[in-house]
Amino acid sequence: MIKAIISNGVIVPREPLPDDWQEGTEVAVELFPGELEQAEDKSDTDKWMDEVEATARLGNPMDDQRLEAAIQEIHRREKELARKRLGLEP
Repeated sequence: MIKAIISNGVIVPREPLPDDWQEGTEVAVELFPGELEQAEDKSDTDKWMDEVEATARLGNPMDDQRLEAAIQEIHRREKELARKRLGLEP
């Protein structure tokens, strides 16, 4: 069973969908018992965090890898510039 939350009127899965679920696959959605009461008890911050986490799960893991590689390259370049400014490199 795939769990999901409602975010801005859209059902957002909490985890990646199975590979065999192709575009246009029809699914059934039902409310968990007690889920409505729990949602009402959550603070605005908790609700916001649920939305942030649901959105993050929709992201492409390759984006994280590209971002990390870009950060590492920036660090490398900054170290190189600092060494040049200090006269430690020709």
